[in-house]
Amino acid sequence: MKRLAPVFLLTILAATVLVPALSPHRPDKQDPGAALQPPSRSHWLGTDLLGRDLLSRLASGAQVSLAVGCAGTLVALAIGLVVGMTAGWKGGWIDALLMRVVDTLYGLPFVFVAILVTVAVRSIPADRNPLLIILGNESRAQLVLLFLVLGAVQWLTPARIIRAEVMALRSATYVEASRALGGSALTTLRRHILPNLAGPVLAFAALMVPTMMLEESFLSFIGLGARDPQASWGALLAEGAEGLNPVQFRWWLVLFPAAALSTTLVALQGFAEGLRRVKPGRSA
Repeated sequence: MKRLAPVFLLTILAATVLVPALSPHRPDKQDPGAALQPPSRSHWLGTDLLGRDLLSRLASGAQVSLAVGCAGTLVALAIGLVVGMTAGWKGGWIDALLMRVVDTLYGLPFVFVAILVTVAVRSIPADRNPLLIILGNESRAQLVLLFLVLGAVQWLTPARIIRAEVMALRSATYVEASRALGGSALTTLRRHILPNLAGPVLAFAALMVPTMMLEESFLSFIGLGARDPQASWGALLAEGAEGLNPVQFRWWLVLFPAAALSTTLVALQGFAEGLRRVKPGRSA
């Protein structure tokens, strides 16, 4: 599976880019006459309740889910990098204070905090909501809110990992030589610490992306993520679940979004595991 993970990822990325460009169906085009059709030649993965092509919706949802996953990971790593490097480099009471904050936040349920913050921000009137004022678009504002919230609640583990790496690198010979030669803290961090953090940070980032995508899917599933007509895999799963009933089982509305999400998560996990096993040597 680990060897096939890059192939799966490339296939998913290619479909995400090519399907919207080549498909004759737009993801937001409604056709009531073609509503809830099973897979056919005209609609390979079937249609939804409003007659929209599910394949195009899946490709559009992949763009949203991957964008939120990558952007949320960048936000979490940025916060974790600042906190972890500060705690690991300074040590002493600063390290103790920052780690106690991290320990305290670890006791809070992350999903509950994400839901609470999302609901609080969305309850702000439109004329006072800073995201809506800056972006001027509700769909864009919702996506930005998603990855900001996810990044803000997922920076704790990166901070601990980066702190441990910085504490180990701080006693390295080349770091001590740089400090003995009069190098400032910022210069030493930029020239010697940051380059050696690249490997562990990239490996952990690859692990965080599927976590972010799964949490985004959950928030979208409960109605706090992407909004119609904008699609994400979690939102598509929620739409499919609403259409389940004992009279007619519209299996394609659930099967294909679930397969796309699970395949992507497994491929990302395998890719991240491969990166984690690569242990580049530390150098000055």
